[in-house]
Amino acid sequence: MANTVALYDTTLRDGSQLFGISFSLKDKLKICHLLDEFKIDYIEAGWPGSNPKDKDFFEQIKKQPLKHSKLVAFGATKKPFIDVKLDKQVKALVDAQTSAIALVAKFWDLHVSEIFRIELSENLKMISETVSYLKSLNKEVIVDAEHFFDGYQDNPEYSHQCIQAAFEAGADNITLCDTNGGQTPDKIFNIVQALTKKYPHINFGIHCHNDCELAVANSLQAIMAGAKLLQGTINGYGERCGNANLIALIPTIQIKTEHQIKSPIELGNLSKLAQQVADIANIPLNPSAAYVGPNAFTHKGGIHVSAVAKLARSYEHIDPALVGSHRNVTISELSGKSNIKVKAQELGLTFDETNLSVLEQIKQLENEGLTLENAKGTFELLLRKQQQYSAPFELQNIYVQTNDLVSEEKYCTAIVKNLIDGQTEHVVSEAKGPVDALNTALKKSLQKTYPIVSDFRLTDYKVSIIDPENAAAAKTRVWVEASAFNQVWSTIGCSDNILDASAQALSDSYELFLIRFNQPEFNQEVKDNGHYRTA
Repeated sequence: MANTVALYDTTLRDGSQLFGISFSLKDKLKICHLLDEFKIDYIEAGWPGSNPKDKDFFEQIKKQPLKHSKLVAFGATKKPFIDVKLDKQVKALVDAQTSAIALVAKFWDLHVSEIFRIELSENLKMISETVSYLKSLNKEVIVDAEHFFDGYQDNPEYSHQCIQAAFEAGADNITLCDTNGGQTPDKIFNIVQALTKKYPHINFGIHCHNDCELAVANSLQAIMAGAKLLQGTINGYGERCGNANLIALIPTIQIKTEHQIKSPIELGNLSKLAQQVADIANIPLNPSAAYVGPNAFTHKGGIHVSAVAKLARSYEHIDPALVGSHRNVTISELSGKSNIKVKAQELGLTFDETNLSVLEQIKQLENEGLTLENAKGTFELLLRKQQQYSAPFELQNIYVQTNDLVSEEKYCTAIVKNLIDGQTEHVVSEAKGPVDALNTALKKSLQKTYPIVSDFRLTDYKVSIIDPENAAAAKTRVWVEASAFNQVWSTIGCSDNILDASAQALSDSYELFLIRFNQPEFNQEVKDNGHYRTA
């Protein structure tokens, strides 16, 4: 039977427990509003009784009210043996002034006996009295049944007592937690199904951790078995191995199951949300993340690309546009004619499928250490050179010297010999580093004939070692990124000489720059205005 599922995000609380994440107050406010714009039903924003930042958050958010989402303050049941109204942590929950509150409660007798070291009956009182008190204040109460599945398998009778205590006290939802992340999908399904049949009047939720890489699968099985509240985090952030990833779960439920998301989620904004939260967390988005990662719809093998070009769904489970993503075809030694044809079309170039020399050249370059899938500029040049093409210059020789290393004024000298329109340009340049000196000299050699190169900017430079077992004699791969006029491109070079590899990558980068921008309209603009356009 179809199920309507409410979305509950705990990125700002459980997600912040991932090692390496430290959200500032400003970060938390920004993410909260992103989630609200995406129309997440519940946003668990923090534990006001645990730290000053979360307390400040709930004060600040009152000045920036949410448009769609229901804000949730997270806390725990009262301490044993005290009046609930005297519990400072419960008071902090009430003072947060949210309409909904999440209470973590012990549902595993092991924790009650060995961690709290109290009678099982006292824990039931803690659950019942805290829920009853909050309900008396007209709060929506979500009970997080911590370690529920472990407790259910160890002592099902006590787990049932905890469920009944929470429900009879007025809990609006009881979320079953796989806190250790150790359950498997079959166990999750069977237990949740048994509970929804036994308690059809109770609204159950699911909260899974990812310690066995099963949080998404376990959450999905709980939904299939009747859970109506889905807890998780953006990009699966969370303690240890993380939490259930809402970015993967939302489209899977909405597109691939008969169940429905409660709110009208705009899936086209999914990729954008994942990237925005990753940027705020300062953690790169996993390239292979389902649906939204850069590799999610990237095709590399020639057979795959050939099939996708004819019928996309032959190798794509959904249209990438549904989640705000896009298809990408890469070039490598695994490429076939279809890869080259697709990339040529993207560049506005033609590719003669009977001319396989470019394909063989690609395979040979990859065998030598070049990786063209990350150097689209080098591939573009390779493709252009297979057609009618006149290179704007020919780099004939480079010489780089480093001065006395013991000198206080350390600098490097680069000499470049360049052939341009039949004329030899011989220039010298100095800089603190050898590659910087080489780049400056190459640029200077081109400026007389091509003044537009003054707008060329080198924006990134990376070096990797191909065969480290050869130690200092290892072959080096150099990757450079450059930009101009709001365009960015990358090129690559490879050699057992790092300066030679750098010269290859830099030369290709300048050559591609001149092909793209040394056009009549650009040259006329510099004559008219004394400068080139910058946008």
